[in-house]
Amino acid sequence: MKAKKRVWIITGILALLTTGMIYVYLKQVEASAQENQVEMSEVVVALTAIPSHVKVTEDMLEIKEIPSEAVHADTYTAIADVVGGTTTTELIAGEQVLTERIVATDEEAELSYRIPETMRAITVATSEVDGVGGYVMTGDKLDILVSYTPSEGAQVAYTQLQNIEVLERGPNADTADSSASGVPTSLTLLVTPAQAEVIAFGSLNGTIYFTLRNPVDTAWQDLGGYGTDNFDSWRER
Repeated sequence: MKAKKRVWIITGILALLTTGMIYVYLKQVEASAQENQVEMSEVVVALTAIPSHVKVTEDMLEIKEIPSEAVHADTYTAIADVVGGTTTTELIAGEQVLTERIVATDEEAELSYRIPETMRAITVATSEVDGVGGYVMTGDKLDILVSYTPSEGAQVAYTQLQNIEVLERGPNADTADSSASGVPTSLTLLVTPAQAEVIAFGSLNGTIYFTLRNPVDTAWQDLGGYGTDNFDSWRER
């Protein structure tokens, strides 16, 4: 009886030792796994190949986890930051999307990327007199008048276009005073293809003048009722 009891005691002790050893072993394995675990980060990648000069949409992208040490310093981490931008070069499927490969539609982007689809940019020469004294700034809105000289009769002037946005100012003209900035020698305007033709025609056949609008004034003015035949009624305008 005593021998049987002794066996049970020894068996219990061995079981406890075994359990303890297993516990210690598992803890060591867990600690080792944690030490060797690779840190991961989420980045934006191209879901499929994306050609260059294409506007990026959400369905072209996905979020992917990759080892943090493989994350490029200039990669995007949020899809929303990429959508709406334009690719400058082709992206291959699975490639990290880098800031240098996407042009956002903001003021820092190159001019061509800031032109909305279906619109055009056209540059018109200007001076202090016809360019509102050089006070026109990027983002301002202008009306465009053109003065023509008919084959017979006096010169005429028409407001050809209204509410035209200025995309860029050209380089300033040289001045005698080195401290003066001068006025821009040209203005680059945002127009439709049809408006571009009107401006080109005016440049070739007349003299263009700009009038500067208040930023909040976007209303179109109907000037169709006025011409040289009733110009003496200008006070009634």
